[in-house]
Amino acid sequence: MVSSAAPGRFRAFFSSRTGIAFAVAGVLLVATGVAVVLKGDEPAPPEAAPPVTTTSTAPPAQPVAGVLLGASTTPDVRNLAAEKSAVEGLEQRLGRTLDIDHNFYGWDQAFPTETERWDLQAGRIPMISWNGKGVTTDTIAGGRYDDLIKQRARETKALGKPVLIRWFWEMDGNKKADFAGAPAEYIAAWQHIVTTFRQAGADNVRWVWCPNASAFNNGLAQTFYPGDDFVDWTCADGYNWAPGRAGDDYRSFKDIFGGFYLWASTQKKPIMVGEFGVQERNPGDKAQWITDARDAIKSDFPLMRAVIYFNSNKDYDWRLTTSDSAVAAFRQMANDPWFNLGVNHRLPL
Repeated sequence: MVSSAAPGRFRAFFSSRTGIAFAVAGVLLVATGVAVVLKGDEPAPPEAAPPVTTTSTAPPAQPVAGVLLGASTTPDVRNLAAEKSAVEGLEQRLGRTLDIDHNFYGWDQAFPTETERWDLQAGRIPMISWNGKGVTTDTIAGGRYDDLIKQRARETKALGKPVLIRWFWEMDGNKKADFAGAPAEYIAAWQHIVTTFRQAGADNVRWVWCPNASAFNNGLAQTFYPGDDFVDWTCADGYNWAPGRAGDDYRSFKDIFGGFYLWASTQKKPIMVGEFGVQERNPGDKAQWITDARDAIKSDFPLMRAVIYFNSNKDYDWRLTTSDSAVAAFRQMANDPWFNLGVNHRLPL
């Protein structure tokens, strides 16, 4: 059984330079898990402040290697008991607590819920994927949903600790094109939501912008970028769709995320993989793919700071439990020092 309540296992430090900056995070882990302790922003200087930004654009002087490891384990039935069972079941197999617990909410679904409060108590960082599907970006930017946005901001602020919000991810895809609108409409909606949260004092939110990884290869994703002042993390989603999806090649993690990383590594923002997954093929292939991904993250993506596995059976069966070898490979990743940072180790984020 993995203990989830011991304090002091994960310590994150947040500093501010030109506003609500999110520049440095420290990670303290032991074999049983993680816990979060936050440090408030420093007072603003007396002179006139420049425009508010969410993240310092200055790169760390001495980058520290390593990533935060998370997973999405959303059960079919959404309640706290089911969420706890899913997350703790995975953590027991890994022998450690996840750094990030990723959950999904529709546009009009209330959040945060007891799940996010439980995550913070257990030492995880909650990541909320808030879907834009169902409403158009021009109506959001026009203020039609301001009361809803303000309510989400007030309730998220009340958490009192940092939470990641990934609004309207994969906006470049065909499935969401009718709601995302043109890049300028999407950007206006994103900036409107972020500004509304800031005006409500929800400075504990870190905004994660997350297109499909494939859309960086032809430049489409970049056209939706809301700007440095409105983004805390750059992110991408990508999957090895073979053999389930007809016509798709069996692709490595390095191949899937290479184009995204090439762009993101120039942005001076912490880099995240918001969703990744692999299906079973021949015996042992899934485990080998995970092992190769672990090695690629360490050797080919040194600036990556978080990776989150999509541990769900949606469209195809991405779950780690499809084979014992896949579980073992992910356990090795989870306990690799690169993904399981040591005592008093500070990771600049």
